[in-house]
Amino acid sequence: MSDPINEMNKPFVVAVVGPTASGKTSLSIDLAERFNGEVIACDSRTVYKYMDIGTAKPTKDEQKGIPHHLLDVADPDHIYTVAEYQRQGSTALRDILDRGKLPIVCGGTGFYSRALLEGLSIPEVAPQDHLRSQLKELAEAEGTQAVFAKLQELDPKSAQKIMPNDLFRIVRALEVTITLGRPFSEVTKKVDVPFRVIWIGLNFEDRGVLKKRIEDRLTEQVNQGLVEESRFLYEKYGPTQPIMNAVTYKEMINYFNGIYSLEAAVDDCAKHNYQLARKQIMWFRANQDTVWFFVDKSKQIFPDVINHLEQIL
Repeated sequence: MSDPINEMNKPFVVAVVGPTASGKTSLSIDLAERFNGEVIACDSRTVYKYMDIGTAKPTKDEQKGIPHHLLDVADPDHIYTVAEYQRQGSTALRDILDRGKLPIVCGGTGFYSRALLEGLSIPEVAPQDHLRSQLKELAEAEGTQAVFAKLQELDPKSAQKIMPNDLFRIVRALEVTITLGRPFSEVTKKVDVPFRVIWIGLNFEDRGVLKKRIEDRLTEQVNQGLVEESRFLYEKYGPTQPIMNAVTYKEMINYFNGIYSLEAAVDDCAKHNYQLARKQIMWFRANQDTVWFFVDKSKQIFPDVINHLEQIL
């Protein structure tokens, strides 16, 4: 049991979470300006170099001079693991706190946020290419449910926490379980963290508004050069796992290969982004410490969040 007095002496970290296209990035930058903070990106796609437009990575102008950490830390042909994110993110957190600034962790990758902010101790297991290929072949032949059933058999605790259609997380849990000979849930433990987290969640009461924001942002991304960026990535790196796992790039590659028309690819991008948003909402709603602010209810999100934080910080 933690000591309440020691807990009160821990510094604060702010986490801004929620679905894609909810405005997390701009809010985090505004909060960093207001509270002398720095931003730590918490996104499994923006860690990759050159994946800019398709991931809605903030430009230098949009960053407004606020230091950003954990952007562009891996090449698109490298499988960046959650253990790597936890290690590099923890280093950034300590550095920001040591300099007397407020860390603001921003993003929609739930497992990254848990690893960094909830003290998950994650084993370092290198990607097992042969095993991954076998599991993906099983998914292609019999469906993702067949791979999920294997996880339920070998590690039922992890299966309760991972979405049945989240093939990437299912494969990773199986990879660790099979490689170490112990369930992923057993080798992934919680340890105490030297900070207190203020969880800020952005959400929508009207999911139609979220859909419209996703569609509008996608139109803007296409106008900014999404097709050209996707072609560059595909020609330079090929269909690597990081690229094919990122919504927007996979759909564009299907267009390049003649599977879809451009219009159909864009429609698929919108559909898959909305599916991603729903998964993100489900993940973060499980965290009872999150205080939710509804983007479509009020245009005063920033002042509302400011008022909330000023009562705590």
